[in-house]
Amino acid sequence: TFKDAEIRTRAGTAGAVEAVVAAMRAHASDASVQARACGALRNLTKGGAEAEENRTRAGDAGAIEATVAAMLAHAAHEELQERACGVLRNLTTSSVQNESRAFNAGAIEAVVTAMSVHADCALVQETASAAMRNLTSGNVKYTARAGLSGAVEALGEAMRRHTESPGVQSSVMCALYFLTEDNVENTTRALHAGAKRLAKAALKAHPSNKRVVREARDLLTQIG
Repeated sequence: TFKDAEIRTRAGTAGAVEAVVAAMRAHASDASVQARACGALRNLTKGGAEAEENRTRAGDAGAIEATVAAMLAHAAHEELQERACGVLRNLTTSSVQNESRAFNAGAIEAVVTAMSVHADCALVQETASAAMRNLTSGNVKYTARAGLSGAVEALGEAMRRHTESPGVQSSVMCALYFLTEDNVENTTRALHAGAKRLAKAALKAHPSNKRVVREARDLLTQIG
């Protein structure tokens, strides 16, 4: 709502983003602090154009590096991983600079690890897939890194395990679309991972879900 957006803007102006990042650095070994901090950062940076200032603040304050560090230090903490993926998704929304920071910080590999460790958690898979899409879309170097890091296989496994979740299915297929765009190696990986069969199965399982149908058709057209 407008009120929520206004509160986030005021919090950002008051220095909330920088304070959260500072707390993450000061309490790096405390998983509970890290999880709550990631939740705060995700909330402060979500939204459309009205959140761009907070996303810029977060990037400048080192939020991406702190978030990746938290993911690596607390890989088994499911809630932290989901929230952290949400932070990475938000911060790399329409921000070339933050995408570069994430790439250099190892965010792609951290997201793949989160998907692998928490393969049975649909919420982690959905949020991680959305993060992967933002982390790699439109950049040849980033999509190549993702392919070498096992992202395609992790996405395929998410579709396989969570056939009942339209959110997982659509987010994964969107990420796969961008990973395979103009990338022969990733397209081959996707085909080997069963992406074509899985996309057809998603269409059959969720015929009334417009996003699933759109993403499935786009992906099938792309990978042939």
